[in-house]
Amino acid sequence: MAHLRLSHLVLVALSLLSTACSDPEPIRLGFIGGLSGANADLGLTARNGVQLAIEQHNAATGKTGRPVQLIIRDDELSPEKGKKALAELLEQHVDAVIGPMTSAVAVAIAPQATEAGVLLMGGPVSTGLLNNRDDQFFRTIGSNDQHARVMAEHLHQRHSIDKVSLILDTHNKAYSESWAEHFSTHFKSLGGQVVQTTTFESSTELDYVQLASQAVAAEPQVVLLITSALDAALLTNQLRQLQPNLLIATAEWAGTGKLIELGGNAVEGVLVPQYMNTEDNGAAFIAFRQAYTRRFGEEPGFPALTGFNATRVVLKGLAEQRDDESLKQTLLRLQRFDGLQGPIEFDAYGDTQSPTFITRIHKGQYLHAD
Repeated sequence: MAHLRLSHLVLVALSLLSTACSDPEPIRLGFIGGLSGANADLGLTARNGVQLAIEQHNAATGKTGRPVQLIIRDDELSPEKGKKALAELLEQHVDAVIGPMTSAVAVAIAPQATEAGVLLMGGPVSTGLLNNRDDQFFRTIGSNDQHARVMAEHLHQRHSIDKVSLILDTHNKAYSESWAEHFSTHFKSLGGQVVQTTTFESSTELDYVQLASQAVAAEPQVVLLITSALDAALLTNQLRQLQPNLLIATAEWAGTGKLIELGGNAVEGVLVPQYMNTEDNGAAFIAFRQAYTRRFGEEPGFPALTGFNATRVVLKGLAEQRDDESLKQTLLRLQRFDGLQGPIEFDAYGDTQSPTFITRIHKGQYLHAD
C-alpha cells in the first residue's frame, strides 16, 4: 500500500513538473486586410508591419514570455468578406484583431466586434463615420477630417488654389466620401470652390480617359484624387496627357510605393499627404526602417508603420491587462503609448490625433513639399 501511495505521489509530481515546463499559452492575434487583388498593396504592407512587430516581440520575450501567434484572414477589400473573416477569427478565440485596413470594411465589422467584445485595432482607417463611438474599434491615426483640412489649407495657402476638381472611388466610400466632405467644407470656408466631383466604382470596368476628361472640363487649378494608388497612377497618366502642367494631388490612401512604381514619370510632382514622416531621422523610426528593409527587401510605407504601431499598442495593452479588465478598459486606462514617430494618445472613444505630412513625389521619392 505504501508502495502504491509513493508511486501515485511520483506521478503527481511528474505531472506538475510537466505542466510547469510546458510552453505558455500563446497570445492569439487576428489580422484582417485586403491581401489579394489589384489594390492589395495596403493590406500586404500593413501585414508586414504587423509581422515585424510580432517577430521582434517573440525574440525579445524568448521562452519566458507568452509567444504571439498571428492568424491572418484576407477580406479582399469586401465588407461582406470582412464580416466572414472576423467571424472565423472569433471562432479561433483571438485576444484582439489588428485591422481592418480600409474604412469600408471597418464600418461594416465594428458592430460585430463590439457585440463579441473583441477589440479591433484598425490599420490606416481614418473614416469620420467611426468617430466618437463607444465601441471596440480603436485606431492609431487621426480621422480624415484632420487630414483633409491640412490638404485644403496647403492647396489654398501654399499654392493659391481656388478651384479644385475631385475624383473619388465610392467602392471605399466610408473613406472617400467622408474625406471629400471634410475637404470641401474646409476648402469652401477658405474661399475656394469645388468645381467638379467625379465618382467611380473601382470594382467595375473603368474608362480612365473619360474620368480624366470630366475632371478637367470645369478648368480646375488642381485635380485631387481620393483613390487607391493603382487608380491614382492610371488617372494621373491620363490627366498628364490632357494637361501636362496640371497640378495633381491625392488623399493619403494613394500614398504607397505602388503609386510611384506604377506611375513612373507621370506622378513626378504629385502632392501626396502622408500619415508618416518619410524623412524622420529619429532613432526609433530609423531602427524600424532598417529592420523592415532587411526583412522584406523594400522600404516601409505608411501601412507598414500603422500596422507596426497598432500591434505594439495591443501587445502593450495585453501585457498590462488586469484580471478584472477588458483589453478596451486597459487601453483607456493607460491612454498613452509610444509610437514610432511620436506618442499615441487615445480619447474616451479610442480615437486619436495624428499629424499630416504633405509630400511631393520627386525623383521617385516622397519628399516634404515646400
